[in-house]
This record gives sequence, C-alpha cells and structure tokens, in this order.
Amino acid sequence: MLVEIIQYLRPNGVKRMECAEVADSLKEAYEDMMSCGFHLAAEVLTTGHVSLTIEDDEKDVDIELVENGPNVLPKLEAMIQRQQWKSLKV
Repeated sequence: MLVEIIQYLRPNGVKRMECAEVADSLKEAYEDMMSCGFHLAAEVLTTGHVSLTIEDDEKDVDIELVENGPNVLPKLEAMIQRQQWKSLKV
C-alpha cells in the first residue's frame, strides 16, 4: 500500500509530498495514525542520514535516524507498526 510522507527539503525546509510502498499489513495502523492527526515526515541530513518522524503540527511522537539507502523503508514500516501515537490519542 502507498503511504504519504512529507519530505522537508534543504536548505529551507520546503515541504514536498512523496509516497512510499509499505506492507499491506500496516494499513490499519497507518489509517489510525492519520485519523489521530499524525503524519509521516522525512528529511535527508547533510551527513547522508535520513531523519524519519511521525509528527503533528506541534511535536514528534516517534523518530528514527537511518543511513540513506535500503534500510529506510524497513525503519519506516517499524515506526508505523510501533504505534507510538496511540498513547497521545484523545
């Protein structure tokens, strides 16, 4: 299934919407995350690492730092699966 990710671009953090293909088994967790007002975001750092976050307009609720490359997608899937936003659900 496709998930939306906000990519923050250098140098000024301009936002661009991207998509990634993740396991279909994450559909319920992803939809729950979105319904709670959270979204996925990513930023490629000057070190070559990627900062992945689950965030809303005020805070990050989960974060992973990973080397850019094939490990990005598994980390993104792990973040969705952890469901850290559930503790903040109203």
